[in-house]
Amino acid sequence: MDTDTWVSGYKARSFPWVDGKTIYFNVQCYLPGQSLSQPPVWDKTVYITDNAAGRNMVANFAHSLTEYIANLEIPAGRKIILTVERSPKI
Repeated sequence: MDTDTWVSGYKARSFPWVDGKTIYFNVQCYLPGQSLSQPPVWDKTVYITDNAAGRNMVANFAHSLTEYIANLEIPAGRKIILTVERSPKI
């Protein structure tokens, strides 16, 4: 589940968080041609509840998750925890 890759033009990183209950998911935006040794234009972090659905989201829907986080407005100092639930089978 540890990832550190480019997704949809953003630098995305995820790994199990130290609390053992969540997955750290970070998205960073760099300008085209910007050196990676410079700080990103913006940096957003969310925590995903570490359950089967959350792990599936990180592993199989990283593009959608990255785009969602990129478009989130996260107030300074706010911790966002996303909990993914599977819908019941019909």
